Amino acid sequence: MNKSATLLPLLFAGALLFTSSAEAQRTATSAREAIGLVSAQFGPQAVQSVAEMRAQGGVPQPTDWQILAYDQRAPRLLYRFWAGGGRAGDGGIDDVRYPDDVPVGFFGASQISVDSVAAFTIAEGEARKAKMAFDSCDYLLRLREYSTELVWRLELLDASRRLVGKLYISGNTGEVLRTIWVYRDHRARPDGQPLIVDSMAPGGAGTAIDLTGTYAPTATMPNSAIAPGAVIPPMPPGIASGQIPGQVPGQIPGQVPGSMTGIHSVPLPPAPGVAVAGNQPYAPVDANGRPMTGPSVGDGIPAPPPLSPAPTTTPSTAPIPAPPAPPAVSTTPAPKPVTTSPPKPPITPTTGGGGDSERIPPPPIPR
Repeated sequence: MNKSATLLPLLFAGALLFTSSAEAQRTATSAREAIGLVSAQFGPQAVQSVAEMRAQGGVPQPTDWQILAYDQRAPRLLYRFWAGGGRAGDGGIDDVRYPDDVPVGFFGASQISVDSVAAFTIAEGEARKAKMAFDSCDYLLRLREYSTELVWRLELLDASRRLVGKLYISGNTGEVLRTIWVYRDHRARPDGQPLIVDSMAPGGAGTAIDLTGTYAPTATMPNSAIAPGAVIPPMPPGIASGQIPGQVPGQIPGQVPGSMTGIHSVPLPPAPGVAVAGNQPYAPVDANGRPMTGPSVGDGIPAPPPLSPAPTTTPSTAPIPAPPAPPAVSTTPAPKPVTTSPPKPPITPTTGGGGDSERIPPPPIPR
């Protein structure tokens, strides 16, 4: 068999792989280049006021950018463009953002002091410090809220496109404003959950993390960006390790309810009149707190006393007497009461002589 015929397909495949790699490097586009492509295609006024720029799958730079720009002619004031690989295109009117999700501000190409290439270089250096490997990078450029400062948000992803790091970098000065790392390897938490390290957490990224408490031995995170001896703070008491959101509290996947560990349900008091396993039926008590005894109905509630029948009366055939007439009202005014003065004591004549000043002379004799 001719060896040259065997090697020919391999050489062709190698050349094709090299060409594809070179083409990918050639079509990688930075943020400034993307704005320049749109400006050349649609005019400088199209990207005079940019709300934000996004790109996915940068290895290290993306091949396409999505640009959201201000356009007062659009019903919702925003227009979309795409750019990459030496070309630019029209993305159409945006009908998603306004008025619910408004941009935080607008910027021009001249305000970008730190391009996407420089932002990636800074992020790569931070990843080395954190001993974090990644496969690709997603980009977002927009203004800082209530500010004129541009901010890059770079999301570092692994081969499965899981987030391993998120960095916020100033687009004006290149300052690293915030880092968030997600450790899923041997540096993960003892309970199997990823270890998340946020530089803006209370105390910063070097905060002491206590593995004591719920977890028995103190473990040191090897080869991590955390200071030696860093420990994870204990979780609230009663929370089972490895519990999944939406899972029954205390239940471990694959475990039967009888062997649950962690959070245990507390039995609720039985409802009145309902018998619960392990509890006595509800029994009413009187006003003094003594159990009421007597005939009961099924579940222990005493039966109500029987209602006495209403008395029956036989209608009488005797005539009903007429009601008495009302007393006559007199129109003559009542006489006024006569007031009498108390009687005066009688005057007793004296029998003595002499001039008595109290003697009454006899009446005169008529002539």
